[in-house]
Amino acid sequence: KTMVHWAAEYGHVKVLKTVEEECGKETLRTLMMEKDNDGKTCAHLASAGGHLEVLRYVVATCGEELLREKDKGGWTCAHMACMGGHLEVVRYAVETCGEEVLREKD
Repeated sequence: KTMVHWAAEYGHVKVLKTVEEECGKETLRTLMMEKDNDGKTCAHLASAGGHLEVLRYVVATCGEELLREKDKGGWTCAHMACMGGHLEVVRYAVETCGEEVLREKD
């Protein structure tokens, strides 16, 4: 994982904003879209932890398509949020991507 992955996983939106301020939006976007060894992006990790503020920031930086990305196990951000019981993140995924995000199978 990159440091951006760790920041997303633990809900540290201020760290992500600092990376953008210091390195630029395009660098942050590139780092956010990278996948870890399990195929997870920052959006997956933020969703798993229920970090809605981080997830909104990731989507604002990278676009909603990141919510539809699947990891190596076939899981989307909605899968990750459901596993953790993070209803507000599930709602956000549905509001942003539509109901089809709920029909994705792993």
